Amino acid sequence: MIHEFVVVCVSQTALNENFKIELKKLFKDFNLPISKEAEKISTYSYNHLVYFSFDDLELKLFEISLIKLSSIFLIDTAIIPLHLFKTKKKLVVFDMDSTLITAEVIDEMAQSYGIGEKVKQITARAMNGELNFDESLKERVSLLKGFEQHRMNDIIKNLRFTPGAQELCQVLKSKGIKMAIASGGFNYFAEHVRKELQIDYLFANELEIQNNILTGKTTGQIVNAERKSQIIEELAQKEKISPEETVAIGDGANDIPMLLKAGLGIAIHAKDKVQKAANYRINFGPMTHALSFMNDESL
Repeated sequence: MIHEFVVVCVSQTALNENFKIELKKLFKDFNLPISKEAEKISTYSYNHLVYFSFDDLELKLFEISLIKLSSIFLIDTAIIPLHLFKTKKKLVVFDMDSTLITAEVIDEMAQSYGIGEKVKQITARAMNGELNFDESLKERVSLLKGFEQHRMNDIIKNLRFTPGAQELCQVLKSKGIKMAIASGGFNYFAEHVRKELQIDYLFANELEIQNNILTGKTTGQIVNAERKSQIIEELAQKEKISPEETVAIGDGANDIPMLLKAGLGIAIHAKDKVQKAANYRINFGPMTHALSFMNDESL
């Protein structure tokens, strides 16, 4: 049985000619026929190259070689099953911290509170999958006991969106694609991001606040790795869409189940553990490169 795939190569500028030469050599080395109808240059300057499947070991070797080539030329690439590539996407679920925004908000809070380094180390280990997420969250939040709510407003004013995040959300919104935030961060900040980007759904952790002071606790269910995976399923059922019509984008270890649950799970400038686990990656460009993986040429 023949299975077709698409190799997507996307760059912010026109694809490097040397990269194209090396890519064609790679196809030749693996004896892969390139479909002429499938090869094209879009406004994104990426190529779609259809090739035929071979056994799993050869496919893995090809992927390893492609990743090495991508790293040399700083070009984002993906090997996507053709049927998945052609499937219209209807839902995109985002992580927030270090995905939609450049910061880890809890680290920003800790920095403002004079315990930045201590909390930052815990956050880094949690995002790398070295610590239990629930316990690490409870520990970090407990250290923020006594934090004044007005400081949170100051942090919101300084939040910056990840390059391409606003543009990507604008395109998705214009096409009627539903969007959601599934964040291990905090609702207080995520609601601001949701409004700014006109995102449809929001799931995040709730900080307990009494008399405008943080108690050092959260309330309600923690949005951890398992919960993020459930959110993909629940929203797909709610919107009556298939798994292949879903996309997830994240960077931390607690995003891995969500990335694997979605039809198209994209690790963006992600931690090493996430890079290894994810099927698709954006390492060199802005978040709008996800549109290429989604078979969209809107930008």
